[in-house]
Amino acid sequence: MSRMKVVEARRQSPWLAMLAVVAAVGLAGAADAPRTSLVPVKLGLESISKAERTKLWQRVDEYATVDALLEFCGRKLNLQRRTWAAVSPCVEVKSLRKVASVFRSKKAEYVKAWETAFSEPEKKKTLCDTQKPKLAEYTRILDAHIAEARTMCDACIFC
Repeated sequence: MSRMKVVEARRQSPWLAMLAVVAAVGLAGAADAPRTSLVPVKLGLESISKAERTKLWQRVDEYATVDALLEFCGRKLNLQRRTWAAVSPCVEVKSLRKVASVFRSKKAEYVKAWETAFSEPEKKKTLCDTQKPKLAEYTRILDAHIAEARTMCDACIFC
């Protein structure tokens, strides 16, 4: 994968940056080790840089915000379940649980905020109607991020 594609992938999904690190670490180790000594590798939060973790938590917050709004407006994406399934072959369970916990907490916080701010049915309907075009776009983006993360994880030869 070219450096440009890795950089582009890091901007698209929180797990993609982690998967890129798995590939880089695996490639570096594979150059020095005999082919028969390859060991499956799973990426963890401690495997990525502080800057990458910061970006990951920012993405988790962004995804929780969007998922909360979608759920508030009656559209469930099952984002957490689908993302877990996409990246679990390449990411440690401990790290997945940590990210999932933060995601659930943030999402619950945002759902509560939407419910508080738009408690009246008419206000909710107006918000959801005005956000409908954006929600369709957000759904396409999130679906694409999950698909790309799955593809990268499936292509990982060290996972």
